[in-house]
Amino acid sequence: MRFPSIDVLAARARDVLRRFPWTILAGTIAAAAGVIATADFADEALWARITFVAALGIPASLAATLWRAAVRPNGKSGARRAPGRTLLVQLAIIALLVLFAFSWPGIQERHDAIRYFQLSAALHLAVAFVPFLGAPESVGFWQYNRRLFLGFLRAAVFSGVLFVGLAIALAAVDQLFGVDVETETYLRIWLIVAFVVNTWIFLAAVPEDLEALAEDREYPKALKIFSQYILTPLAFTYLVILLAYLVKIVAGAEWPSGWIGWLVTSVAVTGLLGFLLVHPLRADPEEGWIRVYARWLFIGLIPAALMLLAAFWKRILPYGLTELRTLGFVLGLWLLGIAILFTVRRAASIRVIPVSLAIILLAMLYGPLGLTNLSLRSQQDRFRSLVTTSSTNAEHAREASAALRFLMDHDAEEEIASAIGQELPPPGLDSVDRYGERRDSTAARIMALAGGTYVPEYIRAGPDGWFHVNADQMIAMDVSGYDWMVTAWSSDTTSRLAGRDTVQVLPDTARRIARIRVGRDTLVFDVAALVARIVDSIPERQALPAARLRIESAAGPRRGELLITNINGQRTAEGVKIDHWGASLLLRADADTAP
Repeated sequence: MRFPSIDVLAARARDVLRRFPWTILAGTIAAAAGVIATADFADEALWARITFVAALGIPASLAATLWRAAVRPNGKSGARRAPGRTLLVQLAIIALLVLFAFSWPGIQERHDAIRYFQLSAALHLAVAFVPFLGAPESVGFWQYNRRLFLGFLRAAVFSGVLFVGLAIALAAVDQLFGVDVETETYLRIWLIVAFVVNTWIFLAAVPEDLEALAEDREYPKALKIFSQYILTPLAFTYLVILLAYLVKIVAGAEWPSGWIGWLVTSVAVTGLLGFLLVHPLRADPEEGWIRVYARWLFIGLIPAALMLLAAFWKRILPYGLTELRTLGFVLGLWLLGIAILFTVRRAASIRVIPVSLAIILLAMLYGPLGLTNLSLRSQQDRFRSLVTTSSTNAEHAREASAALRFLMDHDAEEEIASAIGQELPPPGLDSVDRYGERRDSTAARIMALAGGTYVPEYIRAGPDGWFHVNADQMIAMDVSGYDWMVTAWSSDTTSRLAGRDTVQVLPDTARRIARIRVGRDTLVFDVAALVARIVDSIPERQALPAARLRIESAAGPRRGELLITNINGQRTAEGVKIDHWGASLLLRADADTAP
């Protein structure tokens, strides 16, 4: 096998640039904006948003370029489609991306991140089918996507090796020659490799003559081995587990667990990928296993999809819609529809899989069917129905408070005002801190306007409430009388130094008592007793004065004080259960060990 020369590689790189100038430009802008975002002088949020939006331009511009070369209904290539029309499509894409950049606040909030990845997935799916939308059914569609799939794997491997190699080289220069290499440099290199180099390598795999793919009968043996001996056994293993679990829940008359979603997703991904990879061989008389695999795969996916829908419905019914629940339920319906279609019509076109999924994702992006709009209406109705009884029913108070927080996190001031029947007093939701104490105080005022009772998210009323308490970091702590301060966490048993002594948190699975060894002595701090006092006395505040979270302990001549910075766990009927605590440990030097 002869490796291509540098001249050949350069020629291929120029050819990729000639064919896909808009896509290369989008990747370059994404990389440049990402690099600028890491600079000290830059507005990180602004440039990060530009990076994400430019990244959307990579699949969007590629789909537009492939649309120009799309195979027509007569099976001929449309490569000579008017360049002017293609330019207009590319400019329209740029305009839509700019509009999205101004309307999309960034990836910080969960619902905004979901919207971004939803759009990104739809655009990547479009690349898979746009060139063959109006084309007759042929093996060309599979051959095209086979090249994309292998090109993606090759680009990932090549660019990954390049990044790791450059990172090792920089680390060697840093360690061996004392050249200070900033941490941000590694991120900048990754951005350039990911958005420019990786994209360039992948685009080289995009076939140019789409019409000729209909006559291509090449099938890599590695794909068959991968599908037959790895994906197929995995898919059937997952299906056997799912069917056994179905028997269990039917026999026990219980709802499926929410964890079932991960297993169904694994079945869908491995099963459908294996089905698509061996699809051209389904008519081969010597490959009868493929027909058996396809038949039982889709039959098995029907109960799997039904269990997934039942698991989501179990959460939706009492707690309403959220973006993730809505998306999960809709994808469950899509999986059920695909399974029924390919069970009834074994010769159905595989194009329906990416086309239908892309349509669903785009339809639920904005508008009345948008994930966020559906979720807001559901939580508004839930809040309206529960708030009036929240003052007399503890469960209703907790659920109404959760619905209110969801609305507040989405800046849904109009929906809240409509639910309580009056406008919110100034400043409304403008000054709300999403996850801090001000959110709880604002929510409590809103609930009071509606005549209800607010229950904070982390510290709840009732014997089984979860809690999460932070120390108020804006209040200075008195550390007089101590010589050292050492950080400590319940889950970190790493030894630290305080003077000549080692300091180590001793393992404790219950975590009710914090035991910290200092030299030869062990200081014992009753964390559970502290939590019981502060949670019972101040149930509606998340941040407490640091002075309320101090615990003293002594062991022989040794004296220490634990300043809790954060702690979480659960109150049960048996007492307080501590999951995690973080603190600063103050230590006074012993006379025998003082330096």
